[in-house]
Amino acid sequence: MTTFFKGYLLIIGIVSLIMGLWGMFTPEFANYPTFQNIERGTPEASFIRTISGVFVSCGYVLIRFIFSSSKVQLGTVLIYISSFMLFGKLMGLLYEGYSRHDVIVTILGIVLVTGLIVVHKHRKDLLNYDL
Repeated sequence: MTTFFKGYLLIIGIVSLIMGLWGMFTPEFANYPTFQNIERGTPEASFIRTISGVFVSCGYVLIRFIFSSSKVQLGTVLIYISSFMLFGKLMGLLYEGYSRHDVIVTILGIVLVTGLIVVHKHRKDLLNYDL
């Protein structure tokens, strides 16, 4: 039974990765099934690219969870999700253009990812591995 669920989770992880990468890197949404009526340069298009980063990160974390024997820490998961969201936002800036809101959100995203990495490294340094 566990093998069935692992196979299902693997399929969902791969589909999430593919759909997320497709949403981030496709120049036009005409071929993307759900968003074919969304035009380039709109806030909706930029939002789709940002959320596509969430799909990529969740697909990656899901696949990593299936094949990893170690526990994935919450800080690591947050770094992956935030980093891929930021990467999706950068693709939105590249394909959809710049607006004041997008630039502010990108700067705040960079600060967020930097803060997560710094705090995560600091917490790892506090762990005592002496038994």
